[in-house]
Amino acid sequence: MATRYDDAELLAALWKLGAGDSMLPTSHGILDRALNECRSSLPETLVSDLTFGVTNVGLRCYELPDILLAAQEALLTSEPNPTYLSTVVTINEDRARQIVLSHGLSTAQARRIGAEFSACVSKIQGDIASDAGQPAAA
Repeated sequence: MATRYDDAELLAALWKLGAGDSMLPTSHGILDRALNECRSSLPETLVSDLTFGVTNVGLRCYELPDILLAAQEALLTSEPNPTYLSTVVTINEDRARQIVLSHGLSTAQARRIGAEFSACVSKIQGDIASDAGQPAAA
């Protein structure tokens, strides 16, 4: 069983290799939904410890708050920006490659997985943006 620090490390490394310097979203349930939707393409060591449920604020990954906190504590990410909408993955690409190799992934595999995950996040962000422009049902 991986610890929340192991999960934080792998998530940050995949993001860095797949999304580059893009900020990691931390609000609106975006990561929760992306982790759930991309479960089949993410490493088993990451997703095996994740549980999901529908709450009064939507789909939630119950472990994600602890993983994001662990990422901050381990200095893998910045403190959230003042609006708490996103965070910067602070590790460099060399460190990200070392992390994924220690988890049994090649750099190419990690880049592919990270890019798929980043694309999923972008799609969800687009869905949220388009939903925000729609009038509420009466």
